[in-house]
Amino acid sequence: MSGLENFKMAERKTPLLLVVDDDIVIRSMLTKALQKQGYDFIEALNGVEGIELFRQHRPDLVLLDVLMPVMNGFEACQAMREQDPERSVPIIMLTGLDDVTSVDKAFDSGATDFITKPINWSLFSQRVRYALKSREVDFELRKSRHRVDHALKVAMLGYWDWDLHTNEFSIPAGVLDMLGIDRNHIKTFDDLISYVPDEDRDRVVHAFDDARMLGTRFVLEHRMQGMDHKERYVYQQCEVIMGDDKKPGYVLGTIQDITALKRAEDMILHQAYHDLLTDLPNQTLFKERLTHAIKVAEHAHHQVAVVAMDIDRFQLINESLGHEIGNELLLAFAGFLRGNVLEGDTVARISGNEFAVLLESPSSTEEIRSVLSGLNQALKANTFELANQKVTVSLSLGVAVYPADDVDAGGLIQCANAAMRKAKSQGGDQEYFYTHDMNRRVDDRLRMESDLRTAIENEDLELFYQPQVESSSRKIIASEALVRWRHKEHGLVPPIRFIPLAEETGLIHPLGRYVLEQAIKQTRQWNLQGHPLSVGINLSARQFMQVDLVGQIKNLISLYSIDPQHIDLEITETIVMQDADSSINKMHQLKELGVTLSMDDFGTGYSSLSYLHQFPLDVLKIDRSFVKDITGNEGDGAIARAVIAMAHSMKLKVIAEGVETEEQYAFLSSHGCEVIQGYLISRPVPAGEFEELL
Repeated sequence: MSGLENFKMAERKTPLLLVVDDDIVIRSMLTKALQKQGYDFIEALNGVEGIELFRQHRPDLVLLDVLMPVMNGFEACQAMREQDPERSVPIIMLTGLDDVTSVDKAFDSGATDFITKPINWSLFSQRVRYALKSREVDFELRKSRHRVDHALKVAMLGYWDWDLHTNEFSIPAGVLDMLGIDRNHIKTFDDLISYVPDEDRDRVVHAFDDARMLGTRFVLEHRMQGMDHKERYVYQQCEVIMGDDKKPGYVLGTIQDITALKRAEDMILHQAYHDLLTDLPNQTLFKERLTHAIKVAEHAHHQVAVVAMDIDRFQLINESLGHEIGNELLLAFAGFLRGNVLEGDTVARISGNEFAVLLESPSSTEEIRSVLSGLNQALKANTFELANQKVTVSLSLGVAVYPADDVDAGGLIQCANAAMRKAKSQGGDQEYFYTHDMNRRVDDRLRMESDLRTAIENEDLELFYQPQVESSSRKIIASEALVRWRHKEHGLVPPIRFIPLAEETGLIHPLGRYVLEQAIKQTRQWNLQGHPLSVGINLSARQFMQVDLVGQIKNLISLYSIDPQHIDLEITETIVMQDADSSINKMHQLKELGVTLSMDDFGTGYSSLSYLHQFPLDVLKIDRSFVKDITGNEGDGAIARAVIAMAHSMKLKVIAEGVETEEQYAFLSSHGCEVIQGYLISRPVPAGEFEELL
């Protein structure tokens, strides 16, 4: 009989007792005593009848005589226990044998208790009530355990413990089944680690060793390979119990099969970075790869080329043959590009009938021309079968080259698009290299660099502060410091124009020091005025990688006597993932100063959960791109909810930036986002105007 059926029987309103005794007098006295107590009962004359009634009714308690014909009580009790291996039904033996051997035999047979004859009726009722009460408690415990086991099974979650004194590694059989591991194989940690692939093994061993030797808790995501040869992703975390000698004694952990979640995460990430029709990289991924290629080229001193391409007369094909045929052409053309571009280069669909190719290290302009010539020749030799018609297409191609045309990914793409539009305006079916106005752009860049250097030296820069409010009260609790440049000719220059220039020229170092000092100095002044504000300060890539960054911040904390908790250093995903291990080390050094660490623009980079758990973060900032359509786009809303829930599971605070409407505010607040920032509250303002908002 299953545990669930047993639960149903155990929940009957009036307990049902089974009386098994061949002596009609004793049996009659027993049933009268039970009836007086308000119990229901059924009777059996011998052990065989008793076993059958036990099977049919599964009573709440059995009163079983020992000395009976046909089958004695010991044998009957043993047979009942075969039907009830969990011993959920109490069995009280009635016996005139009070020697130790008989008592031991009763318990060995599965008895719960025994009552000697002649029966002391004044104690009999107490013994029965106690046995039933014990069964009720046992039933509640079993029901609770069943619920927990069911919840763990649904959540694909299990637990384990590691006795460091004996090296015994205990993990329930059900968990081993979930992981596809031989039940008889896991005795020690080494047995478990044998199921971890080589690529993940060192990282897992390192985490467990730290727990074993240093008492360090861990949160870990890795793969496991079961006996069924299926690869599973698991999520583990542990707590360490210290012994009396202050050394680790036991490690208790949970393990969850997150394979389905990981697959869904991979699918969502893939869809976010790939075109739904062609499965090519989309504009976002293309720009990120271009940004990375430019950084590599900067150090390796080679070129990068962007080729923007437009299918000529696509609109005519689309309108004459229909949108479905147009989509077929786009699919076929995407396949053509994949087959005619080198493996290391990136092909992307930017929008509509516009595609782009990233050539990561062409040696010369001649090589670029050769690549494009080969592409055009292959295209002219190719025909596309569309709606039973053979269609040939031509391309308008625009080329921009780093560093000659631009040093920024966005600028380089714009240059390539301008060249492509030029080719298209001249009738299409040709290529055009971006050269127009190049000298003026270089002159402008050199002049801007010189002006920026002067502005930094003369402290002509200014910090603006954008308020951050507590979502529950709208009270200003912090600010984000944003640097502005008042240029004598161009007016207020936004950071997007001069921060990349500062990064490329090395001016980011003095600029970063200036921003850090001014933001800390101003925030300390507000603190002394009675405003317990903190300030968010963005760290650029080069600034974060500075060897003396920790020393700089430590000196500023000392110089201005500021509580380090009022300093919130904001770092982007892209920065920390450039060298994750080094970033983790740097972040721990910063945390030792007592400052707060935030991950800015979360969701726009490549950080995986396994790394995210290892970063000593305090705050996640939801990128404005997810907030923009949070109430109108179901996908963006789901992403925001997921980020908030994930952050809270990691005990991180959440800040949403770019909030511009009350609807966005209400959505984020209702889903637990603690802090709101955006134009709805205030634009970034100078320090004086910020004080008026307090």
